[in-house]
Amino acid sequence: MDKMLYTAASGATRVMEAQAIRANNLANADTTGFKADLERVNAKTITPTGNSLHTRVLAQTESSGFSQQAGTLNPTGRTLDLAISDQGLFSVMTADGEAYTRSGVVVPDAQGQLTIDGRPVAGIEGPIVVPEYRELFIGDDGRISIVADMGNITEEIGQLKLVNPELQQMTKGQDGLFYSNNGLPLEADEEVQVRSGFLESSNVQAVSELIASMDLSRQFEVQVKLMQSAEKLSEAGNRLLRDA
Repeated sequence: MDKMLYTAASGATRVMEAQAIRANNLANADTTGFKADLERVNAKTITPTGNSLHTRVLAQTESSGFSQQAGTLNPTGRTLDLAISDQGLFSVMTADGEAYTRSGVVVPDAQGQLTIDGRPVAGIEGPIVVPEYRELFIGDDGRISIVADMGNITEEIGQLKLVNPELQQMTKGQDGLFYSNNGLPLEADEEVQVRSGFLESSNVQAVSELIASMDLSRQFEVQVKLMQSAEKLSEAGNRLLRDA
């Protein structure tokens, strides 16, 4: 009975971990630039002891990375709302170094420094600070230009650092940002193109995630019933021993 209970409990644990991944995806269905997390189950055989057979298997949920599918580009009309046209990532600075994201909601802080989700935007030559301006333009290559408050002179103030790594070489952190596997900053890629006045939606397929969550709930119920059956069989065995 212990083996049956162990198998059912490990299966229930695996289902709960998978449900957490699906729930996180659903919670971020409206998060700009979010990439849905994937999950993979690995069957790990428990090393047998004595004369036991190779019959005990532990189900383990492993990260299978994230969906690389691009989200839909939605127009916003705001100049500092940016979306990458095809492949590529924006660069931001964190306490752990350089990180990358598909979210392009750029907001100047109180000092005029450009940020994404409160993190400084990385430029080719470092952080980008925007002075007082009358008009602001962002080119397809990420160059930022302004027309100053005084006069009609157009001035380039910086260029976004845009990168285009192989996503298989990237790790998604708990904060939703992407990091290079070796922890080193990536080189800028001049071929990456951005569109001003657009934002990329999440690539989460809400209906598919909801159906998967419902299926996982049924699987969890099956595992619980197996544990209840194991308990009943154990109680019946104990009664037989007491009556013997």
